[in-house]
Amino acid sequence: RIIMYSKLQDGSFIIAGFVAQDSEMKTSQNNKTYTRWSVKVGTKPAQNQNERGEAIWTNCIAWHDLARYAANIKKGDTVMCVGKIETSDYNGKTYKSIIDNNVWSPDTYPAGWEVIE
Repeated sequence: RIIMYSKLQDGSFIIAGFVAQDSEMKTSQNNKTYTRWSVKVGTKPAQNQNERGEAIWTNCIAWHDLARYAANIKKGDTVMCVGKIETSDYNGKTYKSIIDNNVWSPDTYPAGWEVIE
């Protein structure tokens, strides 16, 4: 499987891929500006020859001044992003959410989480 990302020494990641939908700029309850978008960074191989591989997506978010620039990201754009992966500790394990705006615990909705090694 080919995935377009690289981990840097400070723990942040560089990802590259294409955007399937226009980015969305919003304002938080604290009146902070942010923009969200998703980047296709690769494809998992299909289980058999008659199936397509599954797309691998990374959800991105930019805040404040950077959010205003990110609001210009449009469907079909190719982007490169640098940032940290948000994680959550739960029952002695560290997880990363693999869905946008995840509000469920890993016990309630295990398909929405991936354990970080």
